[in-house]
Amino acid sequence: MLVYNTTKSALDVAYIGVSFTVASIIFSLVAGALVDRHERRKLMVLSDLARAGSLAVLIACLVTFGFSLAVVLGVAFVLGSFTTLFQPAERAFTPEVVGNEQLANANALVQSSNSVIQFASNGAGGVLVGVVGAVAAFSLNLATFLISALLIVGIVGFMGPRRFVPGGKEPPSMMADLREGFSYIVRNRGLLELTVSAGLANLFFSMALQFFVIYAEDVLHGGPVVYGFLVGTFVLGFAPGAWLAAHFRTVRFAGWTYILSGVADGICILGLVAVPNIVAAFSFAFTTGVFLGLLNTTWLTTVQLVVPSEMQGRYFGLDQLGSFAVVPVGQVLGGVIITANGIGIDYTIAGVGAMLSTGLFALSPYLRKLRWSQAAR
Repeated sequence: MLVYNTTKSALDVAYIGVSFTVASIIFSLVAGALVDRHERRKLMVLSDLARAGSLAVLIACLVTFGFSLAVVLGVAFVLGSFTTLFQPAERAFTPEVVGNEQLANANALVQSSNSVIQFASNGAGGVLVGVVGAVAAFSLNLATFLISALLIVGIVGFMGPRRFVPGGKEPPSMMADLREGFSYIVRNRGLLELTVSAGLANLFFSMALQFFVIYAEDVLHGGPVVYGFLVGTFVLGFAPGAWLAAHFRTVRFAGWTYILSGVADGICILGLVAVPNIVAAFSFAFTTGVFLGLLNTTWLTTVQLVVPSEMQGRYFGLDQLGSFAVVPVGQVLGGVIITANGIGIDYTIAGVGAMLSTGLFALSPYLRKLRWSQAAR
């Protein structure tokens, strides 16, 4: 919101997402390998502190020098880098804490609590930006990272898989670890197709979700508060979606859940421009979140159950690379389309593309049959 309010440029909004995502692409492989080589809890704390520090730099620059797009892009890059380290560490750490039996419920609880908190924080952020200013909103965000670090420090007794022990054989090189990760995901065709499909879907999702700020202003004719609550409503939908995944144990038919949820999300994106009023917009945003929550919780739980613990960091790193490598293309493409033809055309392309990029994989037996059951243990 800070960038669009200052520059009124769709491309500048896209550049923020590009900066964040490029960092994810650059560091995803190394991050995944680090997660399998070091204590995951410590990596999570380090990531939170680094992200809090980058926001402190941004706040200091805004107060001292005023707005600078270059500084905002630099901070977005740092946030993307350490988020890339935090996420595979968190995802691989969760099964160590709760065990397989409670994994789906734990993921649903985390997803639900995240969505409720993000709903409140996005709404509060929109109000803070509109009433007090961006510095107050960034300060709130900084505080959340510090609180997260403190809570993670309080988790004791979980060191992660001890692949390397003092006095043991020489550990393999980082490159050997990465080759092993590539080999694993290529051998498992269902997981490979899941990553490819997610990459295509994220290309189109990024053409829409990155530009909620423009949609809120140009289509809904609202300001920061409308934008904040639109994003908040979207993330709030993740909670019931995650609950549905746990309640119905969708890991038993994970492939079909992923495919149908992706198609439903594409329909919801089309609905945002087909019915351009605030009630419909909030309804479609919420429903999009529901299906993404269902999709993400099913995917995450299935992978945590199927992929060996000592391989999960590399799997999540590789999946992150494959899933997000094309996101900057979608963000820039969306900015160009909006600048030339308006957000209606952009959202139409994004909705149709999201439907096809997941729906067509219903033709693949590998992704359709991707699942986990007690018998597979």
